[in-house]
Amino acid sequence: KTLLLLASLLLSLPASATELTSSGFDVTFHIAHPAKEYDSPLLPGGGVATLHVDRADFGKSTVDCVIQVGQFNSSNTRRDSHMLETMEALIFPKITWKVGSIGLSGPLTPGTHQTFASGPLTIRDKTQDLKAPVTLTVTEDGAITVESSFSVSLESYGVDRPTLLFVPIEDEVPIRVKVTFPADASVFAPAPTPA
Repeated sequence: KTLLLLASLLLSLPASATELTSSGFDVTFHIAHPAKEYDSPLLPGGGVATLHVDRADFGKSTVDCVIQVGQFNSSNTRRDSHMLETMEALIFPKITWKVGSIGLSGPLTPGTHQTFASGPLTIRDKTQDLKAPVTLTVTEDGAITVESSFSVSLESYGVDRPTLLFVPIEDEVPIRVKVTFPADASVFAPAPTPA
């Protein structure tokens, strides 16, 4: 009886019951200026992503990404301090991206999937929709790696571009993202029960 009760409870769980927290979150901003170019990667622990899986239709899954602005490190303390000041990190300490749509349909399957993710990106006090290309790599045991490259305009988010030798950095900032989620076979739709 106990096993039957447990089985019925598990079967009654909603398809979106699986929630995964990132085990790795790598983000790198590339800053370009006529006199110098450099990368500013996110320090370990500087961001977290939570994936809410819809097992019946993975395209309806959502992702909440939170990045701590103060956790980027370009290996130059003065430059980083200037960027924190420009970003008003004390007032707006987080960048968030709430992915509400993933361009896949049906249950998730192992393999590599080229798709997109879209949803509101908030930098400082400005929010705009972002649609970015995404590569999803899914292993047989349910581990998921998400990789994406896209650009954002600093000025469109009200960020004054820092200057070097009185010349501002490029407005478009390329961003590389890689997020890993731990293996969890429950991301796949359960096999249909025989009639």
